Amino acid sequence: MSDQTKDKKRRLSRKNISEDILPTQFEYENQYVKWKAAQPIIHIEFSVDESGYIYWFWSFLITCGCLYNIVILSVLAFENVRASYFQTCIPLNTFFDILFLIDIIVRSRLSFYEEGVLQTEYVDTSRNYFQSIYFGLDILAIIPFDIVFISRTSSAFCRLNRFLKLYRIADFIAQSYGKLGQVTISLTKIIVSCFLLFHCNACIFYIISVNSDVSGWDGVNATFDDDEFLPWPYVPEKITDTYLVGCGKEEDDCYNQDFYFDEEREQHLVELYHFWREENRTNILRFSEFTKEYTVSIYWSALTMTTLGEQPPPNTSLQNFFEVINTLAGLLLFAVIMGSIGDLVANANQTKTYWQTLMDGLKQYMTYRSLNIDLQTKVLKYCEYEMAEETILKEHEVRDELPAKLYGHVTTSIIGKSLLNSALFRASERSFLQEISEYLEPHYFCPGDVVVEKGQLCSEMFIIVSGQIIEITDDGEIEHYEGEVLGEMNMIWYENHLNNNRHRNNYVSNSFSQIHILTRDDFLKVLSVYDSKMKKRMFDVAYRSLREKGEMNDRKRRLLENEDLDATFRRLSKDADEITQNLNVLEKQFVKFASTAKQRVFKAEVIMCRFLKKHHKLF
Repeated sequence: MSDQTKDKKRRLSRKNISEDILPTQFEYENQYVKWKAAQPIIHIEFSVDESGYIYWFWSFLITCGCLYNIVILSVLAFENVRASYFQTCIPLNTFFDILFLIDIIVRSRLSFYEEGVLQTEYVDTSRNYFQSIYFGLDILAIIPFDIVFISRTSSAFCRLNRFLKLYRIADFIAQSYGKLGQVTISLTKIIVSCFLLFHCNACIFYIISVNSDVSGWDGVNATFDDDEFLPWPYVPEKITDTYLVGCGKEEDDCYNQDFYFDEEREQHLVELYHFWREENRTNILRFSEFTKEYTVSIYWSALTMTTLGEQPPPNTSLQNFFEVINTLAGLLLFAVIMGSIGDLVANANQTKTYWQTLMDGLKQYMTYRSLNIDLQTKVLKYCEYEMAEETILKEHEVRDELPAKLYGHVTTSIIGKSLLNSALFRASERSFLQEISEYLEPHYFCPGDVVVEKGQLCSEMFIIVSGQIIEITDDGEIEHYEGEVLGEMNMIWYENHLNNNRHRNNYVSNSFSQIHILTRDDFLKVLSVYDSKMKKRMFDVAYRSLREKGEMNDRKRRLLENEDLDATFRRLSKDADEITQNLNVLEKQFVKFASTAKQRVFKAEVIMCRFLKKHHKLF
């Protein structure tokens, strides 16, 4: 083959290879963009737990903003406050308005339960809020009507729309019931409510006073006279400045003998007032106008609404109407306060009242049954102890109110460390301890009560939650305190146990003790569902512990009746079925034998009758 032919074939082969390998069209792109597009999209999702402490603190800030708006809107009735509004109030208004705006975002992220499932997705939580009436209230509450106040300073109600956020106060109170005591919440509600009512009423009183005519009143003379000469509206002379006694520059003795009468001093107060005010005989400690106005107004409001003080009579129809409304509101307020305080006292003494009623009933019962004095004293001492401890709910009541699994977690948190102090339970698993906690039974013992008697079958173990237990041995006494576990090793029975799986000592309560008891049947019931490896570990630990205590002999160990109550019932049920089957077989055999015997007797009777008929002449 010539060289030209070889070169031609080589070129054709290269062309075919290139056409197969190279793409028909090239795409040029930024490699960073291609890498960025291949990355997963990051979604920022967050939700707010409505029952959590973070949202509770946030609600407290919003509640402070709501209370601020109530106070500042009322205080704008005073001219001095309106004059300094832009220097003092505008920054605070802006701060709380920003909080209200952020609150819309926070409330749109609140998680909620739907058919028992906690919804935390962004779309679900936002839709739940945006479709509610609270979203409209929050939007209306942040509209900046403060612009009206900037153009017209007499518009004191420019922030009235902020009152639409007052429902957040009720939300904060509802959230506080799970975090604060009921007495604290109720007392705070009473104090804050009374202050707000007194405050708003005082501002209305001042507005009416400003629009009242007091030109015919002599302030100096009436200042030292009885209340009947004082006007109903506010006047500056109702609260005077503080006058400190002093002397003039050229006088060494400021003694005024003409007006110094010990018995008749009150009759010359006006003369004394003029004497000391002349020629700089006093140093004046002045109060601001707003202090005087607000102090007198809220004093009038508090006395009138609580119906405690005698106020000057009204002079006009408006004043009369306002006085009547205040009196009616005061009566209602007084009834509410007394009822709330009564509820506070009742709730505070709820436990004591319960135990006192119980003690009265027990005394009557024990007297009726003629119980001995020592037993009556023991019963009453237990009641006094519980009343002093102020215990409302017992363990069994908590167990009845909570789900079994949740109560197991509560019990595990209480006695978890106690169980881990035992070598037997350290050889188990965490889930085993949680399941064991669900079967614990709380029991209470008084001083001197026998918890375990010597020779009693080892069918229970004891966990000391509170109090003290004394183990009485042949050598002395052993004290057991809170957190100790007793009798757990004896829950596993062996045939070679020296005491036949019975307790060797007496256990006596030395105080008011609370003990959780676990029965052996429940212990074996939980243990039966676990694998053989964990069972072997626990059996080995129990055997070594009993051997170290000298409760086992030298024979080969062998478990005794190592089955729980359900397994025993299953075995008994199986035995009962076998007995029933045997009885059925015996019944069938008996019926068959009875039938055969009956036929044989009948045949014998027939033969006998024939024989008698044939040979009757012989008889």
